[in-house]
Amino acid sequence: MGHGASNFSLAPVAEIQSPTSETKDPEPFRMTPEIRAFEYALGLYSVLIGLAIADVAASFHRLARSRAPVNWDPLALLAAFYALVMAIGMWFDIWTVRNVAQTRHFFFYLSMVGNLFVLFLIAATSLPDSPAEDGDLRVYYERNRRYFWLLIALFQAGYIGHGIYFVSGLISRLPVLFTVQFVTQWTLLLVIPLALASSRSRAVHYAGLVALLAVQAWHYAPYAIN
Repeated sequence: MGHGASNFSLAPVAEIQSPTSETKDPEPFRMTPEIRAFEYALGLYSVLIGLAIADVAASFHRLARSRAPVNWDPLALLAAFYALVMAIGMWFDIWTVRNVAQTRHFFFYLSMVGNLFVLFLIAATSLPDSPAEDGDLRVYYERNRRYFWLLIALFQAGYIGHGIYFVSGLISRLPVLFTVQFVTQWTLLLVIPLALASSRSRAVHYAGLVALLAVQAWHYAPYAIN
């Protein structure tokens, strides 16, 4: 899913209208059937995204309040922060396709729920559930490294698939810069997690996480919910 696609009117569906000075009898908002359908569909999406964010927060709280000694590790915390950024980013992505009717069809909806389920698994894996048993975050990260990054690669594969679905009919009309941006971002989002899943070097993992966060910032900087 991409910001550029929303700028090129993926679906010509009326959006909520704001009143203007030229309107004789202004209505604060006009709730269309499409908006109502989006609100209904958003329910399950919001639950899964909310659970992902809540899991990271709850795990961090248990670590911070643990009576057992905790060996903090910046790399593990950075990975958990990346999982949190992914979850928040999905909230913005879903907003950009609110007027695309295909997102409310059963099989596409099922694929979205499946991808958000993987996102929840990523968040649940990012930090330990039991500080007493997994209080050494460096050891915990190393033990779960491959599983964590393969989950992220799986999520990004689904994310890219959805993105291709949305922009496939617009590629020929998109500016070259947008096309290059999409391809570059999607490539990095998939290739870096696969590389991190196979690498044991902490320096490589630091570099990969910084690069992924930079890509997320590049991708979401123009987004706004309005």
